[in-house]
Amino acid sequence: MKRLKRFLNGGGRFIMILLLAVASFSYAMFQGGFVSWFVFYSITPFILYSILLTFIPIRIEEVRREIKPSKLRRGDSAVVTVSFRNKTWFPLVFLTVKELGIDSQKVTLHENFSRIYFVGWKRKFEWTYELNELERGKIHFKGLHLTIADFFGWSIRRKVIEESTTIIVLPRVVEVKYKPLQMQFEHGGVVSPFSMVKDTSLVTGIRDYQSGDKYSWIHWKSFAKNETLRTKEFEDRQTQDLFLTIDQSSVRNFEYAVDLAASILQSVVLHHGEISFLSTGKRRRYFPNLKSQNQLEDVMQHLAEVESNPKQSIEAVLANEIGLLNSATLMLITGEFTEQLKSFVMNSSKFACNIICFVVTDESGRFTESRMKLTNAKIIYISKDRFENVFTEVMKP
Repeated sequence: MKRLKRFLNGGGRFIMILLLAVASFSYAMFQGGFVSWFVFYSITPFILYSILLTFIPIRIEEVRREIKPSKLRRGDSAVVTVSFRNKTWFPLVFLTVKELGIDSQKVTLHENFSRIYFVGWKRKFEWTYELNELERGKIHFKGLHLTIADFFGWSIRRKVIEESTTIIVLPRVVEVKYKPLQMQFEHGGVVSPFSMVKDTSLVTGIRDYQSGDKYSWIHWKSFAKNETLRTKEFEDRQTQDLFLTIDQSSVRNFEYAVDLAASILQSVVLHHGEISFLSTGKRRRYFPNLKSQNQLEDVMQHLAEVESNPKQSIEAVLANEIGLLNSATLMLITGEFTEQLKSFVMNSSKFACNIICFVVTDESGRFTESRMKLTNAKIIYISKDRFENVFTEVMKP
């Protein structure tokens, strides 16, 4: 069977057409009579068409692919319109068009991505189909596979047209009710996530130099007058930096964890909060001090491609990133609160002054807080349908 397919895919079909022509002519010659010659003359146009179709150049041009809407998120549907023009001088009978390169893991295949046309002299063609329940990530369209056949399938021509298109499906974003964090931890004390920092743009006075003062803080004008080292005093202000990261070692509920991270980032940036994001997977990327919409778009583009990595523990990753945390509140999102993660949170004082761990669950309507007698950590279980209240729940005592 495989040899026969290889034979037919090569020049075998053309040889079969010639043998059919010879056989019909021989039958008419030796048999004679009206019926035999009628059969020969009836089949001759189809044989000639099949022979010509074997050699004529196929010209399919002006191929375009339009995808709406242009911005897609996980779970959305997209309408794809493919258009092309047939510039072949020879009339075609049947034309089958099929998409190449669609990843079935990111698209729910409710239909075959192919279309058959009866061509004739028609020139313009348009084909519309729908992609449903898109998964997060990149979807590549490599091109079109064209199959041209005659009336009976004796001669078949195949042609591949490269028309590369890539769409990016972003994480699903929920509108989160943003509120500045004021967290109450165990032992009854209120531990504020605010850190006092010096605003070096506002000088309020000068004082005597003390050991540990920065070189850039020295007031050189007073030193020039009396040769005594004095230091500038700056206005203290409160900062509420957040440092967000995803536990990419957890495979469970990973898609929802990415959705929650994207929702938090969008809410904080839109409300002019202070947040940084660290991606810890194979493509490590750090996005510090996110402020503008362009920076947020860069993060969203990256979140569209992040993948889980069970071989890399979050504790090992953050141990190398202590310098990035400074005095920020660490917000960790995971899909499963494992014993390893529990141990990490219990020893989190060496990583961050405060830590909030969101554990995404499958249970609808669930929003519970786990208290482990920790002075600087909160473990909050959150269901996928309660993302909009994450900041409200963190502020609860």
